[in-house]
Amino acid sequence: MLFIWNLEFDIWNLKLYYYILDQNGLPIEKFEKLQTELQGLLAEFKIAGETARVTPLRSVQDLVDTASQRGAKTLVACGTDDTFNMMLAALKGRDFTLAYIPFEEDSVLAKILGVDSVYSGVKTVAGRRIEKIDLAKIYDNYFISYLEFGVMSHRLKNTGLWQSLKLLSSEARSFTIRVDDSYNVTINGLGGLVANIRAASSKDEKIGNPTDGNLDLLILEKLNKLQIMTYRGDIAQGSLEKVPNATVIKCKKIQFLEPRGFNLTMLGRVVAKFPATVEIIPQRLRMIVGKNRTF
Repeated sequence: MLFIWNLEFDIWNLKLYYYILDQNGLPIEKFEKLQTELQGLLAEFKIAGETARVTPLRSVQDLVDTASQRGAKTLVACGTDDTFNMMLAALKGRDFTLAYIPFEEDSVLAKILGVDSVYSGVKTVAGRRIEKIDLAKIYDNYFISYLEFGVMSHRLKNTGLWQSLKLLSSEARSFTIRVDDSYNVTINGLGGLVANIRAASSKDEKIGNPTDGNLDLLILEKLNKLQIMTYRGDIAQGSLEKVPNATVIKCKKIQFLEPRGFNLTMLGRVVAKFPATVEIIPQRLRMIVGKNRTF
């Protein structure tokens, strides 16, 4: 009887978890090592399931479709932040619980979700601490983190002092944005971000709370040299609300109107251009999160 119970448990686990493994630019030696580590930990924590690797012939979209056909309940992206974002975009309204196991050391999403390694990612999945969070949408793409534009599109944390000072001293642009289908805002600024969750958030922060049903639009206005030196760190972290004269608007829908053709980026990758519309879908997503999450 014990053998039969264990067999049934293993079959249930196989249906519950579907792991999508993605090399996505990682060196092959590192990827293979992490893959071996992952398989061992999944067995140790008794959450082994079906694993599938992204290849030139099998995209993330294909694997999400396969997981759905096989009745999987939990999708786990194992790779980079882009892997998770591509998995999220491939859902197309289907109902999964999602999780993330990072294969890169500087993962922004890993910090947001409270995992910092393959080990902590697997342990978090095994713990199944599930939070219902808001999901943001731009065109047919979904995201849980944030979009950036203007100077915020540059990875300021990884930019040298001289280059970051040069970027933050650039001329302001005129942005026209429509908020909640009710009014237009025209602001001269350096750039900004639309936050659903961000790495600089915390449980006590009002900005970047993915359970409040709102997006946070933050726009960075022109700064003098003293302000740039004083607040450079906050700007690099995306904490624009700490910077003097920054504009902060809570809303559910944002329409970027002008300047046309201006880039909107996600983690350095262009995902859309002005004009574009971003909307929030409250409490849409079930995420497995760690206790050290930033929300």
